[in-house]
This record gives sequence, structure tokens and C-alpha cells, in this order.
Amino acid sequence: MKVRTFRYLWHLLRDVISVPTVKYAVAYVAALLCLGTLGYWTLEGRSPIDAFYTTVLILTGVGCANPPMTPAGEIFTVGLLAVGLGALIHIISRVFAALLRGDVLLRIKESDAMARIERMRDHVVICGYGKKGREIARNLGEHGFEVVVVDKDPEKCDRAFRDGHLAVQGDVTSEETLLKAGVERAQAVALVTDSDETNVFACVLVRDLNPNAWIVAAARSKTGARTLQRAGADEVVRVYEAAGIVIANRLMDPLSFLVTVRHPLEDTFREFREIIRHGGIVVDVRYHIPPLPEPLVKDLWVEDESDVKRRLEMHEDSETREALERLHRMSDDVHSHRIIVRREEDKEKIVEALRRLGFLIGVDMTHKEVLKEVFGVEA
Repeated sequence: MKVRTFRYLWHLLRDVISVPTVKYAVAYVAALLCLGTLGYWTLEGRSPIDAFYTTVLILTGVGCANPPMTPAGEIFTVGLLAVGLGALIHIISRVFAALLRGDVLLRIKESDAMARIERMRDHVVICGYGKKGREIARNLGEHGFEVVVVDKDPEKCDRAFRDGHLAVQGDVTSEETLLKAGVERAQAVALVTDSDETNVFACVLVRDLNPNAWIVAAARSKTGARTLQRAGADEVVRVYEAAGIVIANRLMDPLSFLVTVRHPLEDTFREFREIIRHGGIVVDVRYHIPPLPEPLVKDLWVEDESDVKRRLEMHEDSETREALERLHRMSDDVHSHRIIVRREEDKEKIVEALRRLGFLIGVDMTHKEVLKEVFGVEA
């Protein structure tokens, strides 16, 4: 425990001194002490220890038990006092300015963060704390993930601390910075700076430092996306494309509805063809399995005959078919689909078609309603 405390205090002192203003102040004071010691040693013939002691007493304003004995020493003392007083005022003003800017406080926070990061395993490193990074960190934090933010902007790092996350100030393209964030022990890394080039360079470094990390990167262009994939990113999200998809889905929400049906696996494509024939798009499938509190959801996109054929080819794979048959057995063939239509009247056509086929159980039913009405159980 003592060793750990000493190590923490040493790192704290080192990090605080690394602030340019503090570093400048320490260097200035050290220079004055050296100058005073050398002056009294040379001009007064004092021992180095006595000369140093005399310098400290004079610079701190305490006074001197052994005043200068020579005219040269007296003149030197006056000059040292003038320089020392001016230096003291200058240093105090510079240090207070650094405190007001938050430079020293940020270093203290970082020093505490370093001690905590050293003990972390399987955390998530977020490179870049702009709007995307903040939202990612917030969502991960709400789900119980430990997050370490990396950004070269001290204001963004301070914002991350205030948001309750650990942060490391530095360049994400620096190996030293990434190691400070514990990237070699992280389970996942998000690269969400505002520069594709920066994300690519950081991706190469992360992959080299941690071959097993799951890397998700944001790209602003097609070229950036391709380069990130070559650099080793596991997933690449094109920012504007993703935003466009989300907005488009929100626009289509009023024209979407849920149908709950029951039929064996063999009738799946008969159902799909009936839905797309009446202008619908199948977005997902939701298997209702008692007593699970939520359905098992799998995204789909069946819009035309080519999508149906692609799904047919997937079903020809023995492992895929076996998994689907297992899901149908567990749900007793009961499942739901989210369907999007382009016109309100298409909804009625699809519902009527599924009713004629004998598949339809209900429209816009919740999972709890399905379990209660079909299986007679409470979720």
C-alpha cells in the first residue's frame, strides 16, 4: 500500500510539473537558487551549503542570520532581492492563471485517472470527444461499461471528467497516449475524431498494440471507409450515411406496423411474396418464445423478388436452416414482422392477404399480448 501511495504521489508530482507554466516556474526558482548559491559562495567565500541556506532565507523574505560581510555581497543581496521579488510575483501570477485555465487541475485529474486506468481491463477506449464521442460514452456508461476518453483538446478532456468518464489528454496518433489509455487491455476501441486520416492512423496503432480489440471507426467519406477497413477496423460507420438511414427510418415510422402470424418455416416465402406483392417491405422478424420477457429480433430487408431469392439461398445452408427450425419450434411457429408501406391503403391489403392465408394472429400486438393471448402466460 505504501509503495502504491508513493507511486501515485510521484506520478501526480510529475504530471503537475509537466504543465508548461508550472515547469517554467520551477525552472525559474531553481535558476535563482543556483545563482544565489554561486554568488555567496564566490563573493563571500561561504560554504556551498551555507550559501544555499542564505539564498533560501533571502528569497523567502525570512531574513538572514549571517548577513553579507562584504560590499560586493551586500550589492549582490540587493540585486537578488529585487530579482527574487519580481520573480515571485511573476510566478504567482502565472500559476494562478494556469489554475484559472484549469491546466493544473486537469493534470491532477489525469494523474488520478492514470492510477485507475492502470487497474482497468476490458474497458472501451473512445478516441475523440466531440458530439459523436460524447453520445457513445454516455450510452456505454448507461449500460455499465467502463470508458476511457482520449482527446488532445484539454477542454474536451475536462468535459469528459465532468461527464463522469476517465480521460487522457493527448494525440490519438501517439503510441504513448494510447498506452496511457490502456488500449492494449481494452476490449473495444471507437475511433470518432473529425478526421478520417487521424482515424486511419490511430486504427493502425490500435491494431498493432491490441490485435484482439474490436475496432469501430467513423468515416466521413467512401475513401476513408475503405482505408479504415484496410487498416484493420472491424466495423466502419459512414457518418452521413448512418444519419440518413436513421432519418429515413423515422420518416417511415408512421407508415410502419407490426403483424403477428403463425405458420411453419416452409410457408415463410409464401408470406414474403404476399407482403411485397401488396407494396410492403419486411424489416425484421420477431420470435415470441415463452417465457422470455422480450422477443428475439433479427433484422431483415425483403422488398422485392431478388430479396426473396437471396433468403431462399440462405435457407439452403444446413446450419442456417437448422437454427431457423429450432426457433420455430421454440416459438411454436409464432412470430411478428415489422412492415413498412408507402401508402396507408397498402396496410389493409397486406392484413387482409395474411388473414386469407390463415396466418394472421393480430396487428400491432405487443410481446406481452402475444404471450398472454396465444400461449396463456404472463411475460
